[in-house]
Amino acid sequence: MFKRLLLLSFVLILSGCITFDSTTAINSQTKQQWQFTGKFAVKTPNDKNSAKLYWSQVDDQYDINIYTVFGISVMSIIGDDNQVTIEQNGEVYTGANAQQLIYRLTRWHLPVNDLQQWVQGSVYNSTDSKYDSDGNFSQGTITSNDNKQWQLTLSNYKIINNVPRPHKLLLKSGDSYFKLAMNQWKIQK
Repeated sequence: MFKRLLLLSFVLILSGCITFDSTTAINSQTKQQWQFTGKFAVKTPNDKNSAKLYWSQVDDQYDINIYTVFGISVMSIIGDDNQVTIEQNGEVYTGANAQQLIYRLTRWHLPVNDLQQWVQGSVYNSTDSKYDSDGNFSQGTITSNDNKQWQLTLSNYKIINNVPRPHKLLLKSGDSYFKLAMNQWKIQK
C-alpha cells in the first residue's frame, strides 16, 4: 500500500516538464519554458505522505524529480501531452496521462490532468469559479472521471517576470487532499 501511495503522491505532480537551467539556449520555436521547486503533501483517509520536487517544463514536455526531505532522489517523472513515464527503483510505469496512470496503479479517480496549467494559474475546467481582486483564479470545483467533486484553490500569487504565478495549490475532496507549495520560480519564456 505504501508503494502505491508513494507512486500516487508523485503521479499527482504530473502534467508537464524538461530540465533546463539559466544557461540553456531557448529555441526560437519554444513557446514556454519554466521551472520551480516545491513541496507537496498527499492525504487519503488511510495515509499521509510528503516530499520535495523539482519541476521543469519546455512547451508540453516535462521532467519532474521527487526527493525526500533529506534530498535523496526517489522518483523521476517524464512526459508530454501523449504519455507519462515514472521511473522508481528501476521499475518503469507508463500511461497515456496522469489520471489514467493513477487509476491503473491505485484505482482512484483524481482530476490531475490539468495540473500543468493550474500551477501557472490557468484553470479552464472548473465550475463555480472565483477570482481574487487582481483577476487571478482563486477557487473552483473540479469533477473527476467518477463524477466526484474536488475543490481547487490557488493562492499566494506572486509576480515572476511580470507574470502572476500561484505559490500554493490545494485540491481537496472529503478526507483526501493534495497540497503543493511552489517556490523559486524561473520563467525563461
